[in-house]
Amino acid sequence: MANGSFKKKGSAQGGANPNPKVLVAGWIGSMVLVALITVFVTYQFSDDGSEPETSGAGQVAKNEPEQDVVQSSPDTQIESEDTPQDGQVAENEPEPEPAKPQFMPDLKLVGRQGIVQLAASSLPPSDIVASWCRDLAARVPGVESSDCMSGAFADSGHKSVNGRPLIVRQIDPTQKAAGSGRVLLIAATHGDELSSVGTVFNWMNIMADKGTPYEWKVAPVLNPDGLFHEPPTRVNANGVDLNRNLPTAGWAKESRDYWRRVGFEKRRFPGESAGSEPENKWLAEQIKQFKPNVIISMHAPYGVLDYDGDFPAPRKMGSLNLHRLGVYPGSLGNFASRMQGIPVITVELDNADEPPSDREIEQMFSDLNNWLDRYFRSVRQASANNSTPEAG
Repeated sequence: MANGSFKKKGSAQGGANPNPKVLVAGWIGSMVLVALITVFVTYQFSDDGSEPETSGAGQVAKNEPEQDVVQSSPDTQIESEDTPQDGQVAENEPEPEPAKPQFMPDLKLVGRQGIVQLAASSLPPSDIVASWCRDLAARVPGVESSDCMSGAFADSGHKSVNGRPLIVRQIDPTQKAAGSGRVLLIAATHGDELSSVGTVFNWMNIMADKGTPYEWKVAPVLNPDGLFHEPPTRVNANGVDLNRNLPTAGWAKESRDYWRRVGFEKRRFPGESAGSEPENKWLAEQIKQFKPNVIISMHAPYGVLDYDGDFPAPRKMGSLNLHRLGVYPGSLGNFASRMQGIPVITVELDNADEPPSDREIEQMFSDLNNWLDRYFRSVRQASANNSTPEAG
């Protein structure tokens, strides 16, 4: 072996040498490993559904002519008695030529956005996200751990009062369209409204199946300390109602007047100062950075549809009818709509524990998208009119 050559197995001089099949399989495995590392830099998988190449014994079977194979199902082949076994193939046939490496033939070049999408959808969730998914599936009806694990959720890096992660998911439009908009979807602002979380997960599954023309940012659990408390609570770990704590105009006086009117009820404590809670600081930052055109906030259990905004409100969403609940100091409708001009749709489900039926969830999402279509069409029309030069 001083000259680096390999001897044939069984020769007088050769001794025990590596099996060529093992060398081929190892070489192919190395190439695949290099390709997988490289793909996260320059490539994304195509959707043509092609099957990956096999190696080793599977590659031998693929390259040899078919020999009396009985088709039993698309996924199963039963060999007849005349079909040679692996050992016979190795003994009677010459060693197969290693297949020429194809550097990820089912990939295509993409830009930076595609790289991010590929990495998010292909990589396993981080330990933080995986733990969050398991806990959430155990707590919330309508949430499956498998859906959560494969949902490209990310740790925002921000935490609740008790140090629980604030998890988000970015959903990009399935196709770029002129005037497509950005939608922020929030659930579990109140931790005891579990049905809001299950409904949001069902909506995300619908988007995965049918696609969406919009860009979404989804925060399924804004108040994890309240949701994972035993029992779940409306307020966060500081005992603050997050939907009365956002920094709205006149908050210092109005929030105290409001709290007095509700009899200093602990469930509606607005906090000691406006925007004091880490969950709300993160939410305000998301609104500033993501710049949503519309915000959807999921609540329960009043069984109505609330709306804050100048554009005509949605009249129905599934079985829920429009019933404006008013604007409160420190509420999201006040903070986003009145102060920043962002329409806010507040969905009040009729049960705080169990999500609606599948049919109701689908109808709600269909009605929501019909309203979004009208809203963004109006925005595009207004933009076009504003850009038209006036007649001389």
